Amino acid sequence: MEFLAAIDKVAFYVGDLPVEWYGIIIVIGMIAGLVIVCLECKRINLDSDDAIELFLWVIPLAVIFCRVFYVLARPDVYFPIESWDDFVDVIAIWEGGITIIGGLVGGLIGAGIFAFRKRKKCNFGNIVDLIVVPVLTGQIIGRLGNFVNQEAFGIPITDPRLQTFPFAVWIDDPQGVEPEYHDLVFSKVPGWFAATFFYEMVWNFIGACIFYAIWRKNKRFPGILGFCYFFWYFLGRAWLESLRIDAVPVTQVACIIVVPVSLVLGVAYMLVCLTRSSFRTVNAAVIAGELDVTELSRFDVANYKFVTRLLAKGGRFPRWFYGAEDIPVAELAEGDYIKKVKTSWKLPAHCRKKARGAAAKEKK
Repeated sequence: MEFLAAIDKVAFYVGDLPVEWYGIIIVIGMIAGLVIVCLECKRINLDSDDAIELFLWVIPLAVIFCRVFYVLARPDVYFPIESWDDFVDVIAIWEGGITIIGGLVGGLIGAGIFAFRKRKKCNFGNIVDLIVVPVLTGQIIGRLGNFVNQEAFGIPITDPRLQTFPFAVWIDDPQGVEPEYHDLVFSKVPGWFAATFFYEMVWNFIGACIFYAIWRKNKRFPGILGFCYFFWYFLGRAWLESLRIDAVPVTQVACIIVVPVSLVLGVAYMLVCLTRSSFRTVNAAVIAGELDVTELSRFDVANYKFVTRLLAKGGRFPRWFYGAEDIPVAELAEGDYIKKVKTSWKLPAHCRKKARGAAAKEKK
């Protein structure tokens, strides 16, 4: 497998300018993401032109913030800036040095700007759901660039049974090794090291498959894939950082914070969506005088009573949040509505319909 490490980092030259494989791979990842966005954007009322505009907002800002976060995490290397050459070193993205965490921040800012511009067609949550799978796809492809550059690898693999791809990768010309790890790495070079970039590719591929399935089905929680992405990606990075030679303490701390926070916020967001959707359904039925033919669960009833008490206290935000301009409060006594009947998920669809019909007749 040693021959895998012998790939020339330069793909070709344009005059005296080298064009490296890493840049080509990153561009391919971006294009793959754009293609997915173009294919899926119709689901949120956008067209291909909108997809390209989204791309032009997200990608430049993501690239800028990729570099900004990389530099800020290494103040001893890039600061203070005392000359023009120092400034060039800070912005010299062409020499390598980016971090995906910064790209996520920049990408979200770009998505927010685009969502504001297209607010009459879709919302920010829809945009986030749209770009999660393309982002993961770009990351999966982009990690191949780490293989070509011989970077982002992990600890030395000394067990002969694991000294083969995909468990390990052969390193003979390591790049991007922090000074404090030089002795550890170069004492083992050439040799086998943990293929952490490949582990991340597999992790992201699993996440992309799961999130695509959710994207196809999710209608109740627009934007939930954003929370899912941060939870999944940083969970993966949390254990990968323990294996990587070039792990940055800031990234490790970020993983420890982001994983539980994204999980809690995701659950809270789902509850918020449920309570708002449930209230609007019940309130619309009350206003239309159709409560007696509306099927409600115990949650719908309890939630409606809670929200009406909350709105009775006044305040603009609750009314805006629940979209409640007209609230003809109903007591929702049992018998005023159709009580939702719990049925087994194994019950055939026609049986479930009969059960609901029977419940409606019993009420009458």
